[in-house]
Amino acid sequence: MDYLLLSEEKRDFYTLTGLLPSERSEDVKIQVTKTKPPINRGGRPHKKYHINERRAYCLWLIAKEMPEEARAKITNRKLIEIAHKMPFRGLFKSSQQTLETSISRGKRTLKIDKFWNSKVCVLLEEEIPKLQS
Repeated sequence: MDYLLLSEEKRDFYTLTGLLPSERSEDVKIQVTKTKPPINRGGRPHKKYHINERRAYCLWLIAKEMPEEARAKITNRKLIEIAHKMPFRGLFKSSQQTLETSISRGKRTLKIDKFWNSKVCVLLEEEIPKLQS
């Protein structure tokens, strides 16, 4: 009943707040909540390239130096043996089976074919010097 006696402004107030102007409490405070992104989400730090891709890329670097005929015949195992002799900062210290599985995953991600050709690796090779400078 009181609603019908209200002026248009007071009716608007009622529709917005759900309270009549006379029912309005004096200590109405607007609460502002600030949300910050978490500083540390925990867990291991995320790397741009996983170890699978890094291993496959290192073997691709070795394979691209070989002639086309040799690349067609070379196996992952042979490339791993060659990589053991090169300084790749411990990328190839795991067991043979683990390395082969990891390299297969990396080859799939980097789209390396059976002849060790990859357009993705070529683009990476062009971008890495730009990232280092």
